[in-house]
Amino acid sequence: MLNNLFSSALLFSLALLSPAALALPEDSALPINIQSDRASQKALKNGEKTEYFGNVLMTQGSLKISGDHIIVRSKDRKVISIVALGKPAHFEQQSDPGKAPIKADANKLHYRLKQDTVILSENASIEQNGTTVSGKRIEYNIASEQVKAIGGKDNSDRVKMVLIPEGNSETESSTSPENKD
Repeated sequence: MLNNLFSSALLFSLALLSPAALALPEDSALPINIQSDRASQKALKNGEKTEYFGNVLMTQGSLKISGDHIIVRSKDRKVISIVALGKPAHFEQQSDPGKAPIKADANKLHYRLKQDTVILSENASIEQNGTTVSGKRIEYNIASEQVKAIGGKDNSDRVKMVLIPEGNSETESSTSPENKD
């Protein structure tokens, strides 16, 4: 019974969390820009590994990834995966010009481009429009709009959700002191 209630609540929160989870169409066609204090690149048998260190910021259109250390794996000049480490590392992407961006934080972010998945681990949280999910590990599939959250055994690591009722921000603004006659 408790598992069914949890599953229902998680599915409900997923619907609120990512109404249009696909990135802006022009993002993937734009160049990737990276700023860091230093960088190194290694040729591997199956591609390249480029590491960026120190206050790293990566952008590509509406996509922003930041952290203390970012590792980019590529093959034939195509990015395969991005791992960002930080306290926390940050991921943000606009899904639709009329929607709030999806924001995620964790000590480790692993963005698998081919699978269209972001895996957040250690102090993980994901938010859109005030609705948040946090836990020990969160897997977010951008294409299918699915979130899987896993908590730990103690209360500080459990999965936590905050659901904002639809229209709540309009209600608050219409009853604020500034808007009263």
